[in-house]
Amino acid sequence: MAALPSVSVLFPAYNEEPTIGRVLADAHALLSASEVDYEVIVCDDGSTDRTGAIIDEAAARYPRMRALHHARNRGIRETFEHLYHEARKEFVFLNSTDGQWDTAVLFDLLPVAREADIVIATRREKHYGVVRAIVSWGFNAIPRQLFGVPMRDAGAVKLVRREIIDRFELVSRSPFSEAERLIRAARAGYRIVERPTATRPREQGRSRGVSRRLVGEALRDVARVWKALRDEPPSRDARFGEAGANPPGVNNANRS
Repeated sequence: MAALPSVSVLFPAYNEEPTIGRVLADAHALLSASEVDYEVIVCDDGSTDRTGAIIDEAAARYPRMRALHHARNRGIRETFEHLYHEARKEFVFLNSTDGQWDTAVLFDLLPVAREADIVIATRREKHYGVVRAIVSWGFNAIPRQLFGVPMRDAGAVKLVRREIIDRFELVSRSPFSEAERLIRAARAGYRIVERPTATRPREQGRSRGVSRRLVGEALRDVARVWKALRDEPPSRDARFGEAGANPPGVNNANRS
């Protein structure tokens, strides 16, 4: 059996003092006991609590862990992109630091990556209130309705081949960039699969992923992406055959 691919494990963090120390300790324990070639990169997005100090302490204590800091809060999208572009391994795995996803999920996704370019850890149950559930439904419907790319959980944690990060220049300026990257990858013929995954409710604090401002920015990004791709034919990689040979989409990996 082929070796598992190397992976950059990425953690964005903003005011996660109650959980981040344990999350990073658990990640180090799991990864260091494995045979996976990995690195861990954590980015403090201008936290106002002790998150930055805890990250620095963890990076000093654990080998193969690196800390990044933003002097001011830049927001979700910029933090994600900063982490992605600091990654050096074959795949990137961006996880949360609020305790919803165990880093152990990575070991379910890595074997699937032998035959896929993106593996999405779709949530079996989304622990959302009514408003966020409606917003989530809408933004997962958009890729299917406007771009012909079916997906259920674009905002879930995922394992992504790093060349996809490097290849596509995104026009999105909000967290819709995560969906845009999937849309562009599917149009180019990259293999995307979903693996249903159990998650927990957020342990502390409140989610910052949905607000009127972010929803408005994401809707503007939908228009930007539609305009950018409207006259742009799918650009398939030679390894996937001619454009149109395989319809873009997302496959479901229902393996236990």
